[in-house]
Amino acid sequence: MRSSFCQDNMKSIAIVATVILAALSCSAKDIAWTYVAEEGEDATSFHYYFYLSDGSSIERIRWVWNGGAQNAPTVTEYILDSGRITIRELVGKRESVGALCAGKEADLELKEEYSILAADTSHMLIPPQPDQSLTARQRIDLKNIIDLLAKERKPFTKQAEQAAAGQPATRPKTKSEGNQKPQPRSKGRSR
Repeated sequence: MRSSFCQDNMKSIAIVATVILAALSCSAKDIAWTYVAEEGEDATSFHYYFYLSDGSSIERIRWVWNGGAQNAPTVTEYILDSGRITIRELVGKRESVGALCAGKEADLELKEEYSILAADTSHMLIPPQPDQSLTARQRIDLKNIIDLLAKERKPFTKQAEQAAAGQPATRPKTKSEGNQKPQPRSKGRSR
């Protein structure tokens, strides 16, 4: 009888442990990005933009700056929910640059997060409390969202993922392609 009681408890503990491990492994699951764009500032500094769409609208944008030659990579996420826009500023580690630039998940430290209400026309673009009006930084973030939504992008494919990670996609660049320098666009936000 006592043996049966212990076996039942062990089964329960094993089930709970399995559920916890499954939940932990799901939390770091890569996002199935639908679109990607990229642009360079100089020889070592690049910006990568990942878009998540449900087919009718963009739900999330992730802007990754690779950190240039020696800085930590930074990530800005714009989460476009019905009723609010959430902006998250994160920083990663240098060893995560490849994964982040390929649209993969990596350990990131949250530096700042806030939401701007966008519920309806009478409650449009309301700043987080206690602010009475949008700050300069919040206006820049909104301008960046508009610029990113207007940016030309391509479908996120395995080739796009490999190219962002610095791996050859389906064919290597030819000499004439390799000599073309990316043309940076001005941004509302400075790094």
